Amino acid sequence: MNIIKKFFSNRVLSLSFFVFLFILFLAISKPASFLSQINIWGVLYGISTNMIVAGAMTSLLISGGFDLSVGSVLAFCMMVVSLLLRAGVPIPLAIIITIAVGAILGAVMGSIIAYIGINPFVVTLAGWFIIDALILIISGGTAISGFPKVFTAMANYKILKVPFIILFAFITMILFEILLRNNKFFRQNFFIGGNEKAAELLGINVRKVKLINYILVSAMAAFAGILLASRFSVSIPTAGSETAFQVIAAIIIGGASLQGGRGSATGTFVGLLFVALISDAIVLFSVKVQWTNVFIGAILIFIVIMDANTSKIIQKLGQPKLSLPKNRKT
Repeated sequence: MNIIKKFFSNRVLSLSFFVFLFILFLAISKPASFLSQINIWGVLYGISTNMIVAGAMTSLLISGGFDLSVGSVLAFCMMVVSLLLRAGVPIPLAIIITIAVGAILGAVMGSIIAYIGINPFVVTLAGWFIIDALILIISGGTAISGFPKVFTAMANYKILKVPFIILFAFITMILFEILLRNNKFFRQNFFIGGNEKAAELLGINVRKVKLINYILVSAMAAFAGILLASRFSVSIPTAGSETAFQVIAAIIIGGASLQGGRGSATGTFVGLLFVALISDAIVLFSVKVQWTNVFIGAILIFIVIMDANTSKIIQKLGQPKLSLPKNRKT
């Protein structure tokens, strides 16, 4: 009974089990396609960009915030690094400037949220619209290409036979898992998400932590945009259009709460993998790609409903069975 209670109460454990079963199902039903080297690398490439953003976004959601503009920031920074490289700016300097631009965008939105007190939904939604419009105005809605060969080789450069973009994505997730577990600053996010007023009474600088969270998310989105431009050798104005939805959905599926106070980078990774496997299964079974978001949305609703009832299930599992005393003959 204790094992069942732990299974239901530990989202990472239960989701990992279902992901394992899902992988087993795909491996048995479509062995040649699913287990092929091309498909496995395709899945890892597919989630690498979201993984780079997801660690910082997990920290933000734990604190009770979220960022709908992250996909737009990614695309904007992708465009910025492309324009800088086209202008002849040295690669290291172009990368530094692009990350700084991303951090500034996060700082602007984070300041409005943390210090003025505007709802993050309103601020980041407005940021999404404004940044998307700026991308179209500056780029003219056209792709930008013509990068130095050294830059285009960066994302696909292999270290121990693993492409750099995938390796960087895993390092990012591991780093944020360590930070959220052990670092004093990042641990403060759990207190803020659990009870913001109580966190202030404990002496936590809530506004500062919130601001840094938004800066980190946008800076990591800038990193993702840079590596995406390197991988595809082109800047695409519509890149990252679904990043916010996919990342936030994966974080919630992985055990975080929109109300804050709960979550982990490990759970987020398992959530991202689960979402990627759904997309992969749809392709393998020749289902229309449009059904991907339908399935993810349905799973998200199911997870939220389960979250609302998990405590009740655990309580029922933990309750001892009552038995009426047998009638005694007198």
